[in-house]
Amino acid sequence: MPNIKNLILALVCVGLVFLQACGGGSTPPTPEEQRLIDLALGPTGVVWNMTSVTFEGSPSTDFIGMTLTLRLGDPTNAYATTNGDPVFGSTGTWALNGTSLTEVILDGNADNVFVISNFDPESTPATLTLTVNWTDPGGTIEGTNGTYVFNFEHN
Repeated sequence: MPNIKNLILALVCVGLVFLQACGGGSTPPTPEEQRLIDLALGPTGVVWNMTSVTFEGSPSTDFIGMTLTLRLGDPTNAYATTNGDPVFGSTGTWALNGTSLTEVILDGNADNVFVISNFDPESTPATLTLTVNWTDPGGTIEGTNGTYVFNFEHN
């Protein structure tokens, strides 16, 4: 009789170990995947409303009412802007720069690299700051030398 109890106990323990090994939950997203989720949520996207912009450290009156909509897509991520010209096209594609969580490339152009200098998806409202330095030729606004800092919030 003690051998049967030990056998049943051993089977229960093996069963519990097997169930725990199976998990039951999904694998958490990688940091890159989580950044994409936080920035764009999915195919419906996130609309980021510009709260301020500076050029070379001084307030800019350009881009009044600018919005930036980021969408996750398959196979490419899309963006759309209102009042984003000449820094942003009205529509295009975006991606993280490789596995970098702090750089976004627009339209597949390595010269269109925006640095995510501040991103807080947990704040209310969520905030995003993009910085781009156009001192090198070749970006969307080629010929405009200087650093733009765009501050956005998501309502």
